[in-house]
Amino acid sequence: MEMKVGLILYSVRQSMAKDPLGTVEEVAKLGYKNIEVCNHNAVNDSGIGFGVDADTLKSTFDKFGSQVISAHIFPLEKSDIPAVLKYNQTLGNTNIVNPMGRFTTYDDLMWQCENMNKMGKICREEGMNYLYHNHNHEYRTFNGKTILDIIVENTDPDYLSLELDTFWTMRAGHCPVEMIRQYGKRIHLIHQKDFAWDSMTPINLNGLTAEEIEMKPSDDVGLNGDNRGNPTESDQRRRETVESSAFAEIGTGIMHIQDIIDAANEYTDAGYIILEQDFSRMDSEIASVAKSMEAFRKFHGISWDR
Repeated sequence: MEMKVGLILYSVRQSMAKDPLGTVEEVAKLGYKNIEVCNHNAVNDSGIGFGVDADTLKSTFDKFGSQVISAHIFPLEKSDIPAVLKYNQTLGNTNIVNPMGRFTTYDDLMWQCENMNKMGKICREEGMNYLYHNHNHEYRTFNGKTILDIIVENTDPDYLSLELDTFWTMRAGHCPVEMIRQYGKRIHLIHQKDFAWDSMTPINLNGLTAEEIEMKPSDDVGLNGDNRGNPTESDQRRRETVESSAFAEIGTGIMHIQDIIDAANEYTDAGYIILEQDFSRMDSEIASVAKSMEAFRKFHGISWDR
């Protein structure tokens, strides 16, 4: 089995905000045939977040031989779910992804697992798959067990799959290959970034000891769309200069990507490995994803076709 390569449009989000259809055309012309759309404005827009109707978007993709294979919807909990599903059905997409959760207490986590099952059942009844996408904070623990393990154990595999983000898995202090083996068939999609060799931030963001990664009563990690205040100017500068230094164009950094591809092909039924560039030091988002495509072509066990 070979995974097909995709691209999430979060990688070109600034370009999308200025000219969504023009950006879709540019990405398609580069040769990205499998696209994951990304809506971070789901409260106001049930589509891709930029006011583009489904028929127009689909015709643009069709024109260049590309297709939508997945959709990040945030905040999913506050979106118009029937409208979201209808929009994506028009696109021909069958994968709906919750890109991030917010976690506080164990009881709240269990309540969220119930909601994930309910959401997954709704999606399944409409012929859709429902997935959860991890960051590093899902590897924090309650009583020594990771949040992600608790989610997997307390949700129905028919109603919830994983979009495993290998970059954030690594930055939580875990080996992506080992996690791919562990979660196996629960993984339906793979997200792939790359870590820069000259990053100004450490790889491990969660800590090294059991005490460091254990959730405390006052801990509040992740986001679910609730307003928790705007970052200060200094916080924003740090994010743009220091935290963003961790990201390299995909295939140019230090992650063992071939091992990840091999493991995913062996242990999962993941149909796609989706490239994502959170931040780039390059002047152009389009140039950045073009560089990732060029660098990623050296790997085997993948396909660039639809």
